[in-house]
Amino acid sequence: MQENPRSIFLRIQSYARGVFSSQLRLDTLDKKDTTILKALAIVAIVFHNFFHIAVNVRENEFDFKPERFGVFLRTVVHPSLTIQSLFAFYGHYGVQIFIFLSAYGLAKTHWDDPSSWHSFMWSRVKKLYPMFLLVIAFWAALAAIHVGALWVIRDAAPHLILMLAGVSTIAPRIGLPPVGPWWFIPFIMQAYALFPALRRLTQRFGWPSLVVLSFACYYVTHLANPILAHWTINLSMTPIGRMRMLCLGIIAARYPFRIRYYMALPAFAVLILGGKYFAFAHFSSLAAVIASLWLYSKFRPLLRQSHTLEKIGTYSLGIFLVNGIVRVPFIYFAHTADLQLTLAVASAAVTVAISSFFHYLLTPAFKTEKATSQHALWVPEAAGSSSE
Repeated sequence: MQENPRSIFLRIQSYARGVFSSQLRLDTLDKKDTTILKALAIVAIVFHNFFHIAVNVRENEFDFKPERFGVFLRTVVHPSLTIQSLFAFYGHYGVQIFIFLSAYGLAKTHWDDPSSWHSFMWSRVKKLYPMFLLVIAFWAALAAIHVGALWVIRDAAPHLILMLAGVSTIAPRIGLPPVGPWWFIPFIMQAYALFPALRRLTQRFGWPSLVVLSFACYYVTHLANPILAHWTINLSMTPIGRMRMLCLGIIAARYPFRIRYYMALPAFAVLILGGKYFAFAHFSSLAAVIASLWLYSKFRPLLRQSHTLEKIGTYSLGIFLVNGIVRVPFIYFAHTADLQLTLAVASAAVTVAISSFFHYLLTPAFKTEKATSQHALWVPEAAGSSSE
């Protein structure tokens, strides 16, 4: 029997009321929630990595230039370029979600871990590096064909070694790695190295100590980056520059924290104003995570039903590592708005296919891992990245 307009209106009204009244405690997020969040974040990242090169819109991620927001506004109003512009300017905030989930997962699964720092770090390496080394081999083979094996050995290998050692983002005059998004590898290894200290700090002094630490790291980053720029070092590529997201992840995992509408609405405002005004830009990454988590809590029942998102979240580590390689030939032909959208989807599809194959190759090794490790971000089901 067909519903009358009044019943449809009442049902929509009831749903809207539920959306704005329900409050999700973040410490109750389960593995399915984090997998869906990883999927949403990696989709934003993959399309950002494609569109911020294909269109003339640049993000304020590692530095800030207010004129970029003007370019974004002039571009996004064109219907044929709206999607590209939104992902190009805002898609990199998916990285912040991964940082949050990384700290969240570790705070859930390793809070009472009695193992030593060396054992903890080795467990992280065993989870991240098999896939990373496989993708490096894939990239090296393609690069050797395209530019020659000598270049790979002479020019790229030293950078890759520093990256595998987790120090390339703090080494002078290094810059981005051969595949831009891979800067996140040394970042996350540095975050792992700091996690035991963050855990001890929280256990002793509680969540206020994380708030103080976040402000301290913010001021260090703000004061040091102009000086370190001489050596092409940017603390935004290190845990010091992203400490707010790490601390938020720990707080959300260990305390009954809810994001209310009176927190979410200012977060959206800060996210928008941060594109134009430097004073707000410092808080835009934190605002992006708060706004994203609030939106997820509202659409959680619907999103948790998506088998596709679960699959994408499962393959997200491979997707992160591979997308910067796969996008190159597709971007070369993305000369019109229609081609940009079509080729971005095609690039993403090929990326997912390759990532799922690599995941399949490593599945036997993944099955041997302990089930308790699966909440952490950088496990076989996980991923993260940023723009080039």
